[in-house]
Amino acid sequence: MGELKYTPSKPKEHILHSEVYEVESNFHDEELMEIFKRLKANVLDINASSIAKAVQGTEQDFLAVMGRAKRYLNQYYSELGEETTRTILKMFQSAVFGYYVLTPLVEADDVSDIKVLAWNKIVCKASGNRYETNLSFMSEQDYNDWYNRLRRIHRIKNDIHNAATCCTDRKTNDSYYMRIDWQDRKLVSTDANNIHIRKIPTDKYSWDYLKEAGMVTDEMIEYFRDRIVNGYAFLISGRGGSGKTSLLNKLLDWVPYNQSVLVSQESDELYSDSHPQMQFEHTMSLAHGQETEEYSLEDELRLGLLQDIDNFVIGEIKGAEALYVFTTALNTGARFLGTIHSNDAISSVTRLAQCARYKSDYPMETLEEMLTSVPFVLVHMSHFSVCEILEIKDFDYDMNRLNYRKIYKKKYK
Repeated sequence: MGELKYTPSKPKEHILHSEVYEVESNFHDEELMEIFKRLKANVLDINASSIAKAVQGTEQDFLAVMGRAKRYLNQYYSELGEETTRTILKMFQSAVFGYYVLTPLVEADDVSDIKVLAWNKIVCKASGNRYETNLSFMSEQDYNDWYNRLRRIHRIKNDIHNAATCCTDRKTNDSYYMRIDWQDRKLVSTDANNIHIRKIPTDKYSWDYLKEAGMVTDEMIEYFRDRIVNGYAFLISGRGGSGKTSLLNKLLDWVPYNQSVLVSQESDELYSDSHPQMQFEHTMSLAHGQETEEYSLEDELRLGLLQDIDNFVIGEIKGAEALYVFTTALNTGARFLGTIHSNDAISSVTRLAQCARYKSDYPMETLEEMLTSVPFVLVHMSHFSVCEILEIKDFDYDMNRLNYRKIYKKKYK
């Protein structure tokens, strides 16, 4: 056999175990669970059809279900104290109308992402680190029933058109919006419904918080303010959960109030409670009998060009909507701000051009040259931290490539 010839990489810890994110939960209490299971079986499980209607119903429907649960406890567990009764009813309410066993993760301030990969496999991301959790549903059936109830609450039909979809919960929790991504078991190799919940603070992180978290420095904040005020476009790149949206959300509030802004996004992650000229739109799908009408980011950007828009914002660029960044928005004098997935700042430009080519035959070089029509900042994020900042300097026509001005590069120990 031949000899392998290679240079070994630098030594790195090979992690083959998971840390566990442990939470306290009433669903871990054996005595409470015995009562909860009987309550669930006699009020929820045997009335599945009426419960299914109630979760999409009115406040009166909600009160009727909770009243039925309270009467059951009063009849069969009259010896329970007021506090215990209230605790079990709260558990029942979360199972029928809320996030059930996931509730402690939803309420934990350090948890940003929650994933259910199977009924007994719940993982999370907390403070930028990934964990298994000590949470579990009672059974696969218990999980699937809850999964389907939550879909009904958010009015997502159980059909092939919605096997992979997303929505935003803006009502359940006062502290967070929840972006929910659904992957039906029809699409999952393990035959388990998958759900991913991204928690978005209803109050934006303050700059002081972002400094303490290590995302930015005072010098960066002043730099970003200077570039926003002076009309620079921004493309913020990084992997999922790297902090792209958190940074862009803060930058939006700095767009001058005498400029109009159109924000187009798939889910409602970007928002502003202060800017008076900012309008928000999201993609949607409307079913008409056997036909489905899609309203995409492309549609919103195209219509936006007919309006008086100074700033176009795309929550996350993933497809042909990128073409409008090059051929329309930037070349009509408007400014662009958005996020994209990439491995570093320079490759974010390549990724942007590749997305534009989904719907055009422009050469990559031509698309990149278009980016020099306005001053442009590239920010790359990693682990909730700014790790690279570049500015597009000019286009080198001899080499057919962009030249960049290095503003910042994070030094790793």
